[in-house]
Order: sequence, then C-alpha cells, then structure tokens
Amino acid sequence: MIKCPQCKHQNADNSRFCSQCGHALGDDPEHKGKGKRLWLPLFTPVFALVVMGGALYYVYDYQKDVNAEVVSMKQEAEEVALEGEYREAEALLAKAIDRRPEADALQVELEHVQTAVQFEKKLDEVAGMLKEGQLKDADQQLSAIQDQLRKKDGRLYQTLIPRMNEMDSRLTLQEVNEELSKITDVDELAAKLNTLSDLNLEETAKVREKIFEKIVNRSTKEAEAAAEEKRYTEAIALIDQGLQYVSNDEKLIQLKERIQTEKQAFEQAAQQRMESAMQQAAQDELRNQTDALEVLNISIEKDEFGDYKVSGQIESVATQVISTVTVMYDIKNKDGEVVRSESAKVYPNYLNPGDKGSFEKFYYELEEGEYSVETTEMEWLVE
Repeated sequence: MIKCPQCKHQNADNSRFCSQCGHALGDDPEHKGKGKRLWLPLFTPVFALVVMGGALYYVYDYQKDVNAEVVSMKQEAEEVALEGEYREAEALLAKAIDRRPEADALQVELEHVQTAVQFEKKLDEVAGMLKEGQLKDADQQLSAIQDQLRKKDGRLYQTLIPRMNEMDSRLTLQEVNEELSKITDVDELAAKLNTLSDLNLEETAKVREKIFEKIVNRSTKEAEAAAEEKRYTEAIALIDQGLQYVSNDEKLIQLKERIQTEKQAFEQAAQQRMESAMQQAAQDELRNQTDALEVLNISIEKDEFGDYKVSGQIESVATQVISTVTVMYDIKNKDGEVVRSESAKVYPNYLNPGDKGSFEKFYYELEEGEYSVETTEMEWLVE
C-alpha cells in the first residue's frame, strides 16, 4: 500500500494519485523506489506462460511417443494374431491398454483375441479326446466349435479354421480306421477310400494301405471260394472288382491268371467229353488203379506275402492220353494232425504217356506255423 503524503490515506501500490485528495503519489521520495519495481507484476504472468508452454510441449511430446508406442504394439498384436500366436497378441494388447486405458478400440480387440484363445483351448481339448479315442465326445465338441465359429466375423477367426479342419480330418480318419474291422464288403471298403481322398494328413496313407490290403484279401477269399465251386466267371469278376481299386496288385493278377487257366481247362474238358457212359466207366476203372499217375513231388511253403502255397509235380505212366487230373491231399500241422483236406488241378490239362504235369494252390487264411502236405488220392479222365 502507498500512503498519501498529503492526507495520509492508504492507496493501492500501483496508484499514481491519491484516491482521497488527488495528490500525486509518484512525487513522494518514500515511494520513488517502488515505482522501479512496477515491472514485477508484468514479469510474473509472462514467466508463468513460458513455464506452462514448456510443460505443455513436454506433455505433448511425451504423449506423442506413447501414442506411437501403442500404435506399434497394436500393429504387432494384429500381425502375430493373424499368424495364430494369440497369447502373444493378448500380452501385447494388455500392455498397450496399460499405456492407453481409455482406448476402447484396444479393449475390443483384446476381447476378440481372448475369444480366439478360448477357441484354441477347446481345439486342444478335441485333440486330447482324439488321442484318448473318445471319438463321440470329440465329434460333439468339434461340432459346437464349428457352430460358434460360423457366427464370428473377421480375419482373426478365419485363422482358426485350418486347425479346426485338421481336427475334423483326424476325427474322420480315426472313425474310418475303427470301422474297417467291421467291413467285409469290397464296395464298402472302396467307399472309405473316397472318404479319405479329401484328408490331407500323413497318417491317411497308412489307413489307405490298410484298406487296400483288406480289399485284396477279401477279393482273394471270395474268388477262391467261387473257383472251388467251379463258378469261374464269378471268381474272375470278383478279382476284377478288387483290381479296380488296387490295379497293380501282383497277388490278384496271379490269382486271376490261375483261375482263367482253370476255367479254360474246365470248359475244354466239358466240351470234349463225348461218350458219357463209356467214359464214366473208364474213369471209374482208372480211379481204382494206382499206376496211372506217379507223384514226383509235393510240398508246402510260405511265400513273400506271408501266404502258403502247395505245389507239386506228377508224371503220367498210363498208356493213353488222360485229362482233367485232380490231386487230393491233406495239409498237416507239425503234430501230424490234418488241418485241411484239399485238391488241386494239374496242368496242362492233357497228359500223353510219359508227360509231366504240375499243380499249385494258394492259401491265404492258414495260421502261422509249420505245415506238411501228403497226397491222398488222384482223379482223372481217359480220352
């Protein structure tokens, strides 16, 4: 405060005249020094503005760096999420939210990534069920995941589809593998090959080979049974059915050639039998003779496919041409017990006196073991 030298009234510090008496206050020597400090009120707000401006610039610069860091973390999170690294993306977004908690877009994106993490956990559960053979539970869980994913939009959820498709393929593969033990029809087995055609898994090849093996075994068994009953055309058709799916299988090709030979021989023999009564009498007479044919050798051995083959050779010691020779024999185990009584046709179909003929027959269902074979009887026709 400034006291007026005239009336002693107290005036404001920056007053130039007394508000009471109008006397000039600046002329008071007591207050001349104070006038020199009138610049202080002006300096204070200017200084404050400078300080505030510097603070605002610092804050702006700092916030600019934070924004750049948050944007970088968000972009990186999006990239790793689209690569299927959901947990890494989750950590990056959580860190970004710590820096910018008010950013709603970051929170929404984090929620999407966390949803993807939950889907991934469910797919891991499906993988565990498949490993434990819980196919029904795995199917139900996978169906639920598929339904939920159909309702989701966005590239993030698209990244889950390959894993989901892989689980679906593995489920289908294990279902087919379990069903194979119950399937005995070649067409049904072939249908399973079609099911496997769309599966892009390494394990698919093993199951496919298993189906091929079952087709070969089934075709062989049914064709052999038909040939035994002289239904050669049916037997060849059964083999051709199998060869549609395993076209280069050597076992089926050899079997088809053998049955075709048997069919041709059988048809030729049937056509050439002209004198039924006399020929039947001759057949009955020669059947009781033991010197018309001589067995040179007969054996049983296991081939490279694990099947057994009976083969042998005979020689005609008759004085006339004979045909349609059938050799009957017993297959015995190592204890000498007869496990099968079988017969085989001799080729060529016609034997002149002194000619040699051979025979062979494959067995695909004999259990692993040691076997021997012994001739029991022979039949033939006299031409």
